[in-house]
Amino acid sequence: MDTTYYSNIPVETLSLLDCDVRNFNFIHPIKNIFFDNMEYIRKLDASGKARPCILDNIERSLLCHTCYLGFDQFECPDCDNWNIIPHSCHSRFCNACGVKYAKQLAAKATSFCLDCPHRHIVFTIPEELRNWFRQDRIRLNLLFVAARNTICILVSKSLSKKLQLKQLKNTHYIFKGIPVRNEFGMIATLHTFGRNLKWNPHIHCLVPELVYSLKTNKLKMFHHFNFSRLRKTFQYQLIHLIIESGGLSKLEERNRLYKEHPKGFYVYAKSKSTDNDSNNSKNIQGCVNYFIRYAGRPAMAESRITEYNKELKTVSWFYNDHKDEKRYDVTDNVIDFINRLIIHIPDYHFLTTRYYGFYANAKCSILAKYPDNVRYSLKHLSLSPFSS
Repeated sequence: MDTTYYSNIPVETLSLLDCDVRNFNFIHPIKNIFFDNMEYIRKLDASGKARPCILDNIERSLLCHTCYLGFDQFECPDCDNWNIIPHSCHSRFCNACGVKYAKQLAAKATSFCLDCPHRHIVFTIPEELRNWFRQDRIRLNLLFVAARNTICILVSKSLSKKLQLKQLKNTHYIFKGIPVRNEFGMIATLHTFGRNLKWNPHIHCLVPELVYSLKTNKLKMFHHFNFSRLRKTFQYQLIHLIIESGGLSKLEERNRLYKEHPKGFYVYAKSKSTDNDSNNSKNIQGCVNYFIRYAGRPAMAESRITEYNKELKTVSWFYNDHKDEKRYDVTDNVIDFINRLIIHIPDYHFLTTRYYGFYANAKCSILAKYPDNVRYSLKHLSLSPFSS
């Protein structure tokens, strides 16, 4: 088995690949686009205008399922038959690896999530704040913390009132270390893109409609998600975290955000009576499958590209707008299209999917004590010794 990885492989070498895939007459338009314009990517990298992760992810995605990323060789001991399986790139920019990652994420989530209805919640930020997060991508961590804190406050109303009187310091995570509260579960994933590929960081969450009371040692239902409270709490938590991190230093900037968004920052969390059936499934597999559509995928599906004109150097693609669900067709210069995509490549070691509450590894012991609860069934809740 050879697992050698050759970095910074020149374009001339890429064209000599002799694997069965022969990916450089791509049926994959995105790979064609980047292969034809690798010199532009290399110039960006050499000039320091591109983050280090960009060139690396693009090169690896072009070499996905080729022997240049290593391979496994299988030989039959009884005959001369043999086969080579090239390695995949594991790049978060690669569409093929993104599909595989989504399936792995779904399998992992299904293995430990409670078998009960889950709510899909989306936390968004106003346009005037988006560029601040792009200037330093470490700041994207604050979106996860704000979403986590918002749900934490929602399920622990009494403690949140005390917190308003006496702010906890030295931690971003409110209620941390306080055992007398309702524990929630949450899987959160970050998207930095909208359907139109513009920079639009937002958090998708999967939250079970059950909470675990650390005080009574019981699971209990939690169906009511107050939209007004969700939005205003998320607005306050995020602004507070931004101020702590050195942003919004001017008082008028903060006041403007509250004045222009009196109902809070928009949070999508429709009730099950108005959602699609796939979002309301009482089976955990249905809930996870719905959520996975929004997790672990690159910024654009290749099926949205309608034409790549190499001679004119244009790319035609489409998107369906969230507001009116109408189709919009776009034709970009190929360089502009590349720039639209590469801003959404995550930095090295940045976790785009995170787990909180009793879905976090550190908290699994809460439910691990009760093996029957790990695959909890909603219809048995009233019969459970842990129900309220």
